Amino acid sequence: MKPDPAVLQACLLFRGRSVEEIESLLQKMIYTVSEYPRKTVILAEGDKADRLGIVLSGRVEVQKNHPTGSGVTIAHLNQGQTIGEAVLFRRNNSVPATVTASDPCTVMFIGKQELLRMFSADTDLLTRFIENLSERLVLVNRKIEILSAGPLRRRIVAFLLEQSELQSSALVRLPFSRKEWAEHLNTARPSLSREMGNLRDQGWILFKGREITLLDVDQMRDFIHSDEADSGGKS
Repeated sequence: MKPDPAVLQACLLFRGRSVEEIESLLQKMIYTVSEYPRKTVILAEGDKADRLGIVLSGRVEVQKNHPTGSGVTIAHLNQGQTIGEAVLFRRNNSVPATVTASDPCTVMFIGKQELLRMFSADTDLLTRFIENLSERLVLVNRKIEILSAGPLRRRIVAFLLEQSELQSSALVRLPFSRKEWAEHLNTARPSLSREMGNLRDQGWILFKGREITLLDVDQMRDFIHSDEADSGGKS
C-alpha cells in the first residue's frame, strides 16, 4: 500500500513539501504500511524501537502499563503524527509504552537505517525531525505541568485554560473522551465528574458531552495562582 502524499503533508517530517516533492521522496524511500483493527496492539512495551511510525489514518493511544494492571494514557496520536521518534536513537532503544489502535488505523513505518540515509541526503528532513522531537518535548512538559499543578480542581482548571488558549475560544472541545481525560489527569473518572459538577455549580463552566464552556476565565486564572488552589479539590 502506498501512502497518500497529501496525508503526509500533515506530518511535521514533510512539512512545507509539495505533493509532488513527497511523491518523489516516496519513490526513493524504503517503507512499509500496515493496517490495524481497533484495539490491536501496534507496538508493545519492551519491543525493539528500530523504526519510526507515521499515522496515516485513524487514531492511536500510547499507554504506560503498571504491574498492577492499571495504566496511564500518555498520548493520543492522530493522522500525520509520529510514533517512536523519541526513543529511536537511544542506546537502549526499546519501546517504553504500549501503542494501541484506538480506532481502525493505518500506520507507515520507516526503519532507523533508512531514516539515517534520508537525513544524509536531505538535511531539511533532519531539521524537521529535530523540530518534531522539540514539539513532542513541549507536549510532555505541558503534561508534567498539569500533573504537578496540585489538587484535582487545579489540574482541571489548568487543563481547560490551556485548551481554551490553544483553541482560541471559551468553548473548549475535549480532544478525547471523559475516561481518557481522567487518565490524562491521573485521577478516577468519578472524581473528575464530581469536580466538574462542583465547577459548574460554582458558575465557572457549563458542559455537555465533550464541549465545555468557560464562563469566568478571569476567575479561573486567579484561582490557579491563589493559595486556595493549593488546597482545593481532591485527587
